[in-house]
Amino acid sequence: MAPNHNSDLETFRETSKQVNSMEGQLRSHEVQCEERWRNCFDRLGKLETSLARIESRMLLVSGSLIMFLAGLTVTLATKL
Repeated sequence: MAPNHNSDLETFRETSKQVNSMEGQLRSHEVQCEERWRNCFDRLGKLETSLARIESRMLLVSGSLIMFLAGLTVTLATKL
């Protein structure tokens, strides 16, 4: 039995086409994932900024409330 070089060559060519197609799909997938991760990190940065702003406002309101209640307590204690 003689080796069938034509069959082997056709199999190689078909496999080569499939590999090239998969490489293109992989590159496309990597580009999309990179962009998605970049968007996620950008959004996380914005969320961190927003949370820091909310935290500072909460501290300001809490401090004001404590000062108000302390003043109210002192005023009531001196009137009684």
